[in-house]
This record gives sequence, structure tokens and C-alpha cells, in this order.
Amino acid sequence: MNRNTKGFLVFIALMSLLFVLVDVFLWINVANGFDGKEEMRSAYIQHYPNPVRNLQGLIILPLVLLTFASLFFIRSARTNFIKIAGATLAVLLAIFLIWKMFSIY
Repeated sequence: MNRNTKGFLVFIALMSLLFVLVDVFLWINVANGFDGKEEMRSAYIQHYPNPVRNLQGLIILPLVLLTFASLFFIRSARTNFIKIAGATLAVLLAIFLIWKMFSIY
């Protein structure tokens, strides 16, 4: 893999991870602000543009992005400490995403 391709994949993996982090923080903010599930769902969906306002897609997309970013960073890490740190971050984010998935339905 040449240098430009690897740099592009690093950028995509970082943007994927950033999207997942923002999505988790958005859901935590919405979950703390509303009591009813319908209110939480509508407030959560309102933060996304019209073409993306699909509740099932907003549950699946972060999981796919997190899987891609985690696999890329763990496979490209050179030291075991970075691999363990990346895997730990991925597990924590996966737990939050699973919590979001179960609390939204």
C-alpha cells in the first residue's frame, strides 16, 4: 500500500471514529434531557439532515464505522500498547453504541 492510500485510510478511519464519538455524545445528551422514548427518538433524529433521518440506519452506521476504524487502527498499530489502547477504546464505544441501540427501542 502506498503512502497516499494509507494516509487516506487513516483520514477516513479518524473521521469514522469522530462520527461515532459525536453520535455517542449526542445520544447521551438527548437521553439525559428527555424522559419519554418518543421524545428522545424525535430529539435525536432532529440533529441529522433529512436524507439521513432513518432510525435503523443511525443505529447500524456507527457500528459499521466503529468496526472499520477499529480494525484499521489495530492492524496498523506498531506497538502492543497502541493496539491495546485502540481495542479498549473500541470496546468502550461499542458498549455505548449497544446501550444506545437498546435504549432507543
